[in-house]
Amino acid sequence: MNVTFEEKDALNALLTIELNPEDYQPKVDAELKKYRTKANIPGFRPGKAPMGVIKKMVGTPMLVDEINKLASDSLFKHLEDNKIDVLGQPLASEEQSEMDFENPSNFIFKFDLGLAPKFDLNISAKDKMTRYQITIPKDEVDKEVDNNMRRFGKMLEIDKTETDQDTVKGMLTELDKDGNPFEGGVADKETTVLLEMVKDKATQKALIGKKVGDVVKINIFKFFNDNEKVMASTVGLPAEGVKDLNKDFNLAITEVKRFEKASLGQDLYDQVLGKDVVTTEEEFRAKLSENIEQYYKSESENQLDHAIGHLITDKHDSINLPDEFLKRWLVKTYPENYNTENIEELYGKESNHLRRQLVTEKIVSEFKVEVTQEDINQISIGYTAQMLRQYGMSNPDLETIRYFEEKNKEDKNYMRKIGDIAIDRKVTDQVKTMVTIKDKKIALEDFYKMIEKHNHEHGHEHNH
Repeated sequence: MNVTFEEKDALNALLTIELNPEDYQPKVDAELKKYRTKANIPGFRPGKAPMGVIKKMVGTPMLVDEINKLASDSLFKHLEDNKIDVLGQPLASEEQSEMDFENPSNFIFKFDLGLAPKFDLNISAKDKMTRYQITIPKDEVDKEVDNNMRRFGKMLEIDKTETDQDTVKGMLTELDKDGNPFEGGVADKETTVLLEMVKDKATQKALIGKKVGDVVKINIFKFFNDNEKVMASTVGLPAEGVKDLNKDFNLAITEVKRFEKASLGQDLYDQVLGKDVVTTEEEFRAKLSENIEQYYKSESENQLDHAIGHLITDKHDSINLPDEFLKRWLVKTYPENYNTENIEELYGKESNHLRRQLVTEKIVSEFKVEVTQEDINQISIGYTAQMLRQYGMSNPDLETIRYFEEKNKEDKNYMRKIGDIAIDRKVTDQVKTMVTIKDKKIALEDFYKMIEKHNHEHGHEHNH
């Protein structure tokens, strides 16, 4: 066997493996003998078929199999032994010539390699970053108290509507020009509306002071603020059919309700913060204030982390990559995502991601960055808690979080994601020690305006 490595330039190489019969024939013969002992071929006793018959039947596929396996093993062994750092996976070279397996002799395999670039880290104390100290408006705690009272409020059945904050539920029936139910028209379609949502004041006024059992004549278009989409889904017609409805409808009221905010007290404190965490309004407000402060501190830290992510990418965007090789590799490896038509357009994002990965790996190796099991556990707990909140559990207890977290950990993709987040965080923390960070006060409104502007400029949907 002969292996040669030819560097075409700093980022591309050709690896040639030449296999001769002494390399592969003994392995092929051993496999054929093994096959012969198990083969059950008509006309011969089990295991007694002549070797010539066996070779004719399975000789070529076995040869192909052994040669490919030997070439692949030799390739990866050479890369490992010689510490050759490649990007993507080796590809069969465009210089590869056809192989004649029917007349085996020497076989030559050629592989194109994309080499990892050599570069220096370009991050230092000269890089200045800002950690924003958000000034929280005085009424923020009041707003938070009110939000929680609304969040845990409930709908109450009432005798009759009194304000535009009341809700009416009823059945809609289309009327003819004489005010009778329209034959073949819309009948008994249920609808629910918060009176405040009815923009036409006369229609809204007509629905105030009404109780269950009352029937109110309304203009259907004004009742739905001329929103054809909502009308169509309520009356069960296609959008284009809505225009042909008679405007007069009866609304027979079946339910009248009012939303009542939760009142301050132990029940609310327990729902918001957990059982018996606080027992007085003063403690409740103090805890909310502390949570708000903590929340904005973490928002500020997230913003800094995000800015550091940009710094890592921006300061290393001149790292050269074996672009043409990588485009070929992406199209070949992920045909469901990439093809010759879209690769030019999509490659930019992919190459930025790869540069970021290379810089991350360099920081990990240069500064001996380590992720501990404790890091993984902490991130996993936090990630699961966040998922549960997104599913509507406002205050999940630790036991619930742990239960779902244990289930999540059985998923390999989940664990890979948690591992990536853990490395990213450690690398970000490492970069924070390398740059100069200055604190700066900022008003809450200005902080979010700044983030919005940044997201708009960089095409982010939101700040992570």
